[in-house]
Amino acid sequence: MFLWLVYDITDNNLRNKVSEKCLDFGLYRFQKSVFFGELDPEKMSDLAEEIEQVLDHEEGTEEDSVLLSPVCTTCLEKRLVIGKNFNIQTYAEKECLFIAE
Repeated sequence: MFLWLVYDITDNNLRNKVSEKCLDFGLYRFQKSVFFGELDPEKMSDLAEEIEQVLDHEEGTEEDSVLLSPVCTTCLEKRLVIGKNFNIQTYAEKECLFIAE
């Protein structure tokens, strides 16, 4: 499933740790505080747990927030784009086949 992850985090160090987690899980940076990608439900849950651990063990505040929002393909097909084109294939999980002798 596709996933939007949006955060508002006040501390630079904490914000960097959360963005690194997003990248580690294969999400793509869409904007500075917005990530997008394709994760299965188990990986989405794992990502949420890791981000929660980061926020719990650091100098987070009650003002910090992270939103993970799954989006079905049907909903993505109904999207409206204003400005820069949004090509869903750029963000879709790609399967690779390696052939070696």
